[in-house]
Amino acid sequence: MSNDPSDKDYASPACMASEIAPDYFGPVAADPVQSRDAERWRKAERSRLIETREALSASARKAADDAIASHLDTVLAERFGGAEGMVITGYWPIRSEIDLRGWMQRQAKRGVRIALPVVTARNAPLIFRPWTPEAKMRKGLWKIPEPDTAETCLPQIMLAPLVGWDSSRFRMGYGGGFYDRTLSSLRPRPYAIGIGLQSGQLRTIYPQPHDEALDLIVTEAGPA
Repeated sequence: MSNDPSDKDYASPACMASEIAPDYFGPVAADPVQSRDAERWRKAERSRLIETREALSASARKAADDAIASHLDTVLAERFGGAEGMVITGYWPIRSEIDLRGWMQRQAKRGVRIALPVVTARNAPLIFRPWTPEAKMRKGLWKIPEPDTAETCLPQIMLAPLVGWDSSRFRMGYGGGFYDRTLSSLRPRPYAIGIGLQSGQLRTIYPQPHDEALDLIVTEAGPA
């Protein structure tokens, strides 16, 4: 625990959150103490999961990338007729996230319309700009590459990178809330697929009122 005086406001330390009944952190709850407890627990779990992910060997990462790409091909074929002509939002990988750039290139070449997310402000939903393997790129808000164009598009399928996830398909990301805000604001809502490692599965992420459940999780072990 840090020496920050604000720590005194918490009902329990982060290491004890997993011992509390999951319904204590019900998704409809709005109790500020519960919310602070959940955020502290998530911060600790997020650090642990990222550290575990970054410790993977290059060959293990490549195997996970390839397995997830294959599973996504199956999902698109079985649920979306291949998704040709549809807009799918990918992402540019950071911090050892699953790398689907090769998969995005293959999809673009066969007629799927690929887009990438763009952060316009810290508390705003994401917008999406079209991408092709030949697209000119520029550095975005956090120096993450984004398409160098003013054109935007609306996704029908959204791939959301994740750090952790649970069986109710709630996603734990980096804590910025961008995908939650985006999913709650887009109409029609895109089919949202979380992309991450099987080792990121948690009993619960202690969902809060702002959290948006995804429609599917795809890991190297397959869809869930």
